[in-house]
Amino acid sequence: MDLLLNAFVDFYRWHSESWLERFQYKEAGHQLLLVAFLQRSLNGGGRIEREMAIGNGRTDLAVFWQDQVFPIELKMHHNARSEPDGLQQLARYMDKLGQKQGYLILFEKKTSEELPWETRIRREVHEVDGKEVILLGM
Repeated sequence: MDLLLNAFVDFYRWHSESWLERFQYKEAGHQLLLVAFLQRSLNGGGRIEREMAIGNGRTDLAVFWQDQVFPIELKMHHNARSEPDGLQQLARYMDKLGQKQGYLILFEKKTSEELPWETRIRREVHEVDGKEVILLGM
């Protein structure tokens, strides 16, 4: 999953601005781009469930590949609470799914003129409640 999401980061950097301007509801565009990218890679060997109900919440995506489950939470970077809230939210979903690793993808709302790609793209590993959360900022 790491290689696949790293490839998405590259794809997103090169193509997101031209694709996202086509969506009327801008925040949904990020999720649709990711799902379309993942679907073509997983086609025939796995599946993606969107808005998967887990307990009282919903994780944005759950990718099922062979006998593995990869919970993915998508957040827009609105303010200083976006990242810590996303980390905690994903840790709760991971607990319900019995997973020790998950992904938080944090999409920047600022344009590349306001925040250059060299600054916005980051990969960090966080430990939250004994679980590994891989944060991909873009």
